[in-house]
Amino acid sequence: MSPSEGRKPSIDFPKLDALEATVRRALRQLEVWRERATASEAERRRLQRALDDLGKVTDDLGATEAAEEIRRLRAENNRLREQLREGRRQAEQLAREVEFLEDSG
Repeated sequence: MSPSEGRKPSIDFPKLDALEATVRRALRQLEVWRERATASEAERRRLQRALDDLGKVTDDLGATEAAEEIRRLRAENNRLREQLREGRRQAEQLAREVEFLEDSG
């Protein structure tokens, strides 16, 4: 028996190696896309629940009442923001006065 009889012939297929590498990359990309699709579906379900909950709130109010409530809440937010600005202004003024008193004392 000659030495070559016990071995399988080895044929180099460079294109096959490249094809296998391409398939591996494609499979990795497929897995990434599956993960993204799963995450997107979970986010869609979360947003749908939020919309459904919002619908429950607006079911308690008519469309007109809901719009009025939104206007009222926006006005309240604006008023609260203004109070915060004024509070900050007053706190800064007090800090300046305290600093002045400390420096002059």
